[in-house]
Parts: sequence; C-alpha cells; structure tokens
Amino acid sequence: MKAAATVSILAVALTAPARSGPAQPSAAFPWPNGARAAVVLTYDDGMDTHLDNAAPDLEAASLRGTFFVPGHSESLAKRLPEWRALAARGHELGNHAIFHPCLRQSATGERRDWVQPEYLLETYTVRRIHDEVLAMNTTLLAVDGERVRTFAYNCCDTTAGGVSYVDALRPLFLAARAGEDRVAADVRGLDPMLVPSWAATQVSGERLIAFARQALDKGGLAVFQFHGIGGEWIPVSREAHRQLLDWLAANRASVWTDTFRNVMTHVVAEQQRGTAPRRGLE
Repeated sequence: MKAAATVSILAVALTAPARSGPAQPSAAFPWPNGARAAVVLTYDDGMDTHLDNAAPDLEAASLRGTFFVPGHSESLAKRLPEWRALAARGHELGNHAIFHPCLRQSATGERRDWVQPEYLLETYTVRRIHDEVLAMNTTLLAVDGERVRTFAYNCCDTTAGGVSYVDALRPLFLAARAGEDRVAADVRGLDPMLVPSWAATQVSGERLIAFARQALDKGGLAVFQFHGIGGEWIPVSREAHRQLLDWLAANRASVWTDTFRNVMTHVVAEQQRGTAPRRGLE
C-alpha cells in the first residue's frame, strides 16, 4: 500500500500545475558565438543585379547571402559560370521552382496579371508543384554540387489548386522561406518550412536596419526578402542595401548574419536538441 501511495503522489506531483508565482522568462535562443540574434539576407529571381551589385557588396562586408533562383532565370542561362562561382565563394543557391508559379490573386487582394496562365498555382496540383521543385533541385545540384537545399515559396504562396503543399515539400528541403513581413521571435517554436520574412522594396537603409534591430531586441531571426538591388524589379537602392550591410558588419558580434541554409541548420539542430528526451527519463 505504501508503494502504491508513493506512486500515486508522484504522479500527482508530475501532472499538477505549477504553483502560482511570477512568470519565468524563457531562456534566450542559443545563437553561435554569443550572438543575440540572427539575420539572413535572401535575394529572389536570379537577377543580373544580384551578380553585379548584391554579391560584390556582401563580399565587401565579409557577408554571405542566399539567392533563390528559378530555373527560367535568364541570368542563370546566360551567366551560368558566374552563378557557379558565386556558390563557390560561399553564397547559397536556393530553390525557387522552375517556372516561378504564383496565385493570380495574393492573400492581400493584389491581382498579379503578369503571371502566365500556364503557371497559375490555382491550376497546379500538389503533385505538380512537388515535381517541379524536385526537378529544380536537380538543376541546382548540377550548378553547385550541393544536396542540402532550402526553398522560397513563389510570391510567398503556399497552396496549389487550393490545397497547401507545405507538407509535400518537407522531405525535399531543410527549410523554406515564407512571407508575413515579420521577425521570427519564437525561434524554438518556429516551423522550419514556414520561416517568415520581410519583402523589402523601395525603403531606406534606416528602415532596413530597424527591421534587423527587431531581431536583436527579441533575440530572434530576421529574414530579408530582396529582389532587385540597384535596379530591375521590386527594387531596393544599392545605397540602402550597403547601409544595412555596413550595420550588420559593425554589429557582427551580436548579430549572426549567414546563409539561410547555415542559419536553419543551426535552428533545426537546437530545436531537436530541445525536444530530445532527457537522460534517465527515456
């Protein structure tokens, strides 16, 4: 009877809610080398301005970025050796599908008349988008030789034919970048296949820096989503881009800036470490 009572009391103690008291803040997410936050710089659509402006400015600041390249990129076709050299210098080439399919109408109501009828996600199936990005992985393998890959949802859309295709892509990628225009503050609870980002366009360097500061204030992850740098479409000026890079370089002790693949490799490893059973309690 005593043994049974002891087991019962132990069970109650383990399942009972904690006594009331002041809430304890959760421990800060452990970024490498004592950093307090992380920043990822991503560039979409495989543009010439990425080779001509973004990459040289990143390297001048001793930083590296992630370039999400679609298979139909004219720059990739015409300047393939330069894209291969970009990857060899430590930048990441990410998957942005082959034909950059998007929904005709965005979640915010924006109508995208520029999307070709053949590449409307409304007409895709989950199988079709899965197969398209899988084929793009093979294309990128031929460019940089890498097998661990990340993905950026085209136009931040995550449905094909009205059905979410997020889970269908999980076996193919380490992580995927979504939208939402916000910093990821709860990194421990972050879904690696739905990492938020900010689609920056025609903003000042001060505004870019302010977004990075949000990550620093929250101990979180700020992912920038750029397109044209100093030209082409959805642009940010080269001056504003350089201002952000200068700030990140000056604050590298507190803000870890790296490729999406490298940062998410660390995040996933820490998430798995946190969910692993403690020794003696398996």
